[in-house]
Amino acid sequence: MRTLTTILTIIIFTSCNQQSKNDEQTKTPVKKEVDAKTQTIQTEFGGNWVNKKYVDKLLKTKSPKESQDIAPMTMLMLPKQTNQLATIIWGFHEGTSGTVKELNGKFGIQSGTDAQFELTFKIENNLLKTEKDEFVRIQESTDPNNDDIVEQLLFKGKYELDGQEVEFTHDGRVLGLDSITYYTVLIDYYDAGMQVDQLRLGKDFENSSLYGFEFDQNTLKIYQLDCVTREDDYCVVVQNGQEIFKMIRK
Repeated sequence: MRTLTTILTIIIFTSCNQQSKNDEQTKTPVKKEVDAKTQTIQTEFGGNWVNKKYVDKLLKTKSPKESQDIAPMTMLMLPKQTNQLATIIWGFHEGTSGTVKELNGKFGIQSGTDAQFELTFKIENNLLKTEKDEFVRIQESTDPNNDDIVEQLLFKGKYELDGQEVEFTHDGRVLGLDSITYYTVLIDYYDAGMQVDQLRLGKDFENSSLYGFEFDQNTLKIYQLDCVTREDDYCVVVQNGQEIFKMIRK
């Protein structure tokens, strides 16, 4: 009789244990919810993008001053992933910021708490396209004082000066011009004293001076700046003065 009781106990225990295993196997897996507000997506559009209308006019006129008004939105500075801040540059004069988001397969910039996109964009044929404009990618600058826009698009290259070679690099360096090793080209002319195209030349930003410049075909001319009208201690009207360099692009 004790043997029968023992056998029944083993059967009952085994049955319960098997049922427990079956229950575990049939449990529905717990799904982890992803917070769309914090999830980041790596993208291919991270970097600096300049409006193609500006690029085309700059290459045609060789004048950043004449090109500044060609489009309201002149530059986009985009992060390499979503849910990060982007900067929209207006006329190379002021900027606004927003957050890059992805919604239903579209990428765009949201400003503040507004759920609507201020603009959307996509990459097509190596251009960044928004609803109204196309943008060309340029290299990101390491200079905190400058984005190296005109340097990359217009100035970079080798020139001949009095039989010697001078090189302007894409990142603001000057090679072969005596003690001048640094340059940066102004892109914002919405201020007093900005009547001509200008650049800075010197050892670095802190040790540099403003000069006027103009391109005549492949000839780069750099001038001293003459102050025409002064108000208090500030020159409000300038013009190109004495020519100090005349270089031929190679």
